[in-house]
Amino acid sequence: MLEITHPPLTELPAVEANGRARAAALAVLSEANLGTAGFVDYQAGSAVLIVGPAERALGAARVLGDSMRCLIVADDPGQGADLGQYLLARGRPMITGHLGAFVATLDTDKGEVNLASLAQGKLTHFDLVLDVSDEPVIEVEKPPIGYQRVGQDPQALGEALALLPEMVGDFQKPRFFAYNENLCAHGARGLSGCTRCLDACATGAIRSLGEMIEVDPYLCQGCGSCATTCPSGAIAYAYPEARDLLGVLRRALKSYSAMASQPPAVLFHDDDWGAGTLAPLGAELPERVIPVPVEDTGSLGPDIWLMTLAFGASDVLILQPDGAEPSVVEASATQRALFTPVLEALQMEPARFALLDGTEGLKEWLVKTPLHDSHGRQARQFSIGGGKRERLQVAFAELYRPNRDVATTPLPPGAPFGQIQVDRDACTLCMSCAAVCPVEAVASAGGEPQLLFDESRCLQCGLCEQACPEDAIALEARLHLPAFARPEARVLNEEKPFHCVGCGKVFATEKIINRVADQLSGHWMFEDERARRRLEMCEDCRVKDLFDDEQMAR
Repeated sequence: MLEITHPPLTELPAVEANGRARAAALAVLSEANLGTAGFVDYQAGSAVLIVGPAERALGAARVLGDSMRCLIVADDPGQGADLGQYLLARGRPMITGHLGAFVATLDTDKGEVNLASLAQGKLTHFDLVLDVSDEPVIEVEKPPIGYQRVGQDPQALGEALALLPEMVGDFQKPRFFAYNENLCAHGARGLSGCTRCLDACATGAIRSLGEMIEVDPYLCQGCGSCATTCPSGAIAYAYPEARDLLGVLRRALKSYSAMASQPPAVLFHDDDWGAGTLAPLGAELPERVIPVPVEDTGSLGPDIWLMTLAFGASDVLILQPDGAEPSVVEASATQRALFTPVLEALQMEPARFALLDGTEGLKEWLVKTPLHDSHGRQARQFSIGGGKRERLQVAFAELYRPNRDVATTPLPPGAPFGQIQVDRDACTLCMSCAAVCPVEAVASAGGEPQLLFDESRCLQCGLCEQACPEDAIALEARLHLPAFARPEARVLNEEKPFHCVGCGKVFATEKIINRVADQLSGHWMFEDERARRRLEMCEDCRVKDLFDDEQMAR
């Protein structure tokens, strides 16, 4: 397998002890080989679909015509434009797909037509798309690889015309994500739950399948917002995996701490853009700051931030690239807002974590250089395995100060931590809530009529609240740190068990049996004592009693 490496900036000032310690940390980072979960293959030929006004599309086709097979769908009348052999159709098509496999359809009087089938020689698909229309056909923030959206911009058009011939051939890109449907809180038993990943995706690669999601690896371009916003870790970033990134980061910080008394600050940046932006500013970068390159800073979620602090870093800084997609920026900012009260609950200044908005944000931060002192927690060796939730639990346990006066902090709705409140009078212990909980935060006690709850697992996804037929459940977003420091299940509700009058086994609670008896009192089917007695039997004994009745009737 190809090994993916992100070499850090190495030529940074090392005048003081902090600088020399940083150099040692950067050496550790430079030696790391961070892999990916796999690769996605593309195969592209030279069939290019050009969409837009006739004159503009024709000009592009003439430039590409010698090396590419160009076909035009003109979205205007195009009077005076002789499109000749280039013209495929007129209208506004719908386009889906990716490099090497674009499908374009057009609604006509005869129904929906696959435009590739109209080409001479009957194509099955288009390999590339050049969109010169005033309004783009594919409107997602980050369009598919192979789709060049230039509109009326002559500079963008020139760059696209130079690039398209280079996109013919076989290509690979990393598979950026891993998905565990068993942890997904998107839905259950027809109920709708979490949609954070769908809302955050800049490429439209994620779609709902009802109770779970599906990610198109060909559309995914690794912005990572899905993993950042996912509360359970069902969808995770895999380029590299979090445990690999944290592993090399811990080694780098340990190397730094062995040589310097002041704690380091970690500055995460996108590999290509960030390195090019930071290099000219190297002398201005405080020697305590360790630049750490990643594929996309949008993939860094709260579990990475908090684990970095738990490793002993004084500050965690995320340098977002110029021109980052709005949904990526918003996802990080939303998580920042949600975790501000979390940092306060941990008795840490929220400013220890900062999002730097592009070049200007970096320059503004450099002027202020608001680095913090040590946060007072001793960095220890602890597990970095498991999923996102496990990492958060470990970080909370490491950063929590049990001697603080207030252990519970209210959080805004939408925060992925909290408890559920259960109305014991309304709850019948039907366990519908436990049946839909994706992470077993709500569970039954086996054969005992008890409803158990582990707050460290709760995602506040709302599936249990929706599933409850008695409207007995309400969500309460909060951070109760002792629940993470000492995870354990507590009893939310319990009832006296009801034993079958036939065989003696427990099959319901007294409350359920009494409620059913009250609801069916006066019903003609339960007028005699024997029929009423069947309500107090388990399913097996009830069937047996009915069979005995039939035998007696014969």
